[in-house]
Amino acid sequence: MNFRDRYMQYIIQVVLNLQEGESLSINANTSHVEFAKDLAQEASEITLQPVYIVPIKAGIPGDALTITPLLQEQAALPPSSAVLLRIDNTEDREWEIEEDPATVAENLALLQKAGNLAPPQLDREVAPWAVIPVPGPRWAKRILGKNATEDDLWKFFDKTLQLSSKDLRQVGKKRASTISQQLLFLNQFEDKTLHITDTHTDITISMNADSRWRSGIYKLPNGRAFTPYIPLARVSMLPDLNSISGTITSSQPFSVLGGKVEQATFTFLHGELIKYEAKVGQELLEIALAIDKGACRLSEISLVDARLAFPQIADCYGYRGFDENTTSTFLLGMGEASHIEALSEYADEQELMEKTGCNVSTVRIRIPFGTPNLQITAQSQDGFVQLLMQSGAFIE
Repeated sequence: MNFRDRYMQYIIQVVLNLQEGESLSINANTSHVEFAKDLAQEASEITLQPVYIVPIKAGIPGDALTITPLLQEQAALPPSSAVLLRIDNTEDREWEIEEDPATVAENLALLQKAGNLAPPQLDREVAPWAVIPVPGPRWAKRILGKNATEDDLWKFFDKTLQLSSKDLRQVGKKRASTISQQLLFLNQFEDKTLHITDTHTDITISMNADSRWRSGIYKLPNGRAFTPYIPLARVSMLPDLNSISGTITSSQPFSVLGGKVEQATFTFLHGELIKYEAKVGQELLEIALAIDKGACRLSEISLVDARLAFPQIADCYGYRGFDENTTSTFLLGMGEASHIEALSEYADEQELMEKTGCNVSTVRIRIPFGTPNLQITAQSQDGFVQLLMQSGAFIE
C-alpha cells in the first residue's frame, strides 16, 4: 500500500474536510514541494478550483505555483471560501538553539524557535488553516534513530493515523465523535472543583467562568469545521487562576528556552506559584518564569485519554500536534483564548484579561503530567463527588 497517497487522502478528507468550490493554498519548504504538488493535484479534483503552492526557502516565499484539475473540468464560478495549509518544516529545520537561555528569553524569534512563544490570542480567523508534518529521511532519523529510513516513518504514520483503513473519513469521524462525547461529559461540571491526582501530582482547580472545554476541532462562524493539528486527542480548558492549589510534578522531560527540564515540581497556593524546582534545568525555569508576571501563572489544562494518546517514542517530535497529544499537560504562561465564548467582544489582550480573568504572557510552557494511575474527580459545593477519569481514561 502506498502510505504517501493514503496520507494525502487523510489530509483532504479528515484534516481539511475539503469541499467542492473551496480554494486551497499550500505553503511548503523546498524539501516538501513535490509532496505539495501531488497533494494539490488530488485536492483540485475535489474542489474543482486551482490550488496554489507557495515554496518557502530559508523563510522567504518564492513564486506561487498553480495546480488545476486534470481529470475534471475546472468550475466556472469563483471559489466559495479559502482554505490554508502549511507543511511543517520538520525536514530542513534548524533544531538546535545555540544562543544561551537568557538571550532566547529576550528574543521573540528565538522564543518561537524554542516553542515557548505565545501566539496572538485575538486574531480573527478568516479561513480554515492547518499545519501538517510530512515524513522525510532527516526527520525519520531524528525521531526514530540514526538507522531509520523515511519508509520506517511512513509505516509509523500508518500505524498511528490508521492510513490503511478502508474509510479514512470514517476513521476521522469516529475519533471526533469520541472527543465530542468527552466534551459533553466534561462541560456538565463547569461549576465544579476538579481534584487531579497521580503518582506525584495532587492539585485542585476550577474552570474559568467564561471558559468551556474544547477540542482540536475548530469551527468558523459559518459552521466550517477543520482540524489545525493532528491527531485529535486532547481536550482543554482555562482555569480560574485563583482556584489553583497543590503540587504538579512533570512526568516527562519538556523543552524550555532551547534546553530540557526534567523531574520538575511546581507548588501553587490560590493561583500563586510559591515554589518550584527541577532535577535538570532549574536555571532554565528561573529565566523563563521571570520573563513577565504571567509566566508564573497556570493558565490552561489539557487532558488526553490514554486510549487516544499519541505514542511517546521521542522526547520531542518537533511537530506541535504530536507533542501536545502524547499526554495530559498543564500550561504556564498564555493559554488559548479561543476557549472563551464571544471572543470578538474584546478589543485587546488587556481587556480580555480584565474582563475574563484569563492570563496574559509572552510565553507558554507545557508541563506533561499523568501516570497510569491518573485520577480526576469533580466536587460540587455541597460535597457531591463525581469520578471523571480513572487510570488515565475517561469514565464511560
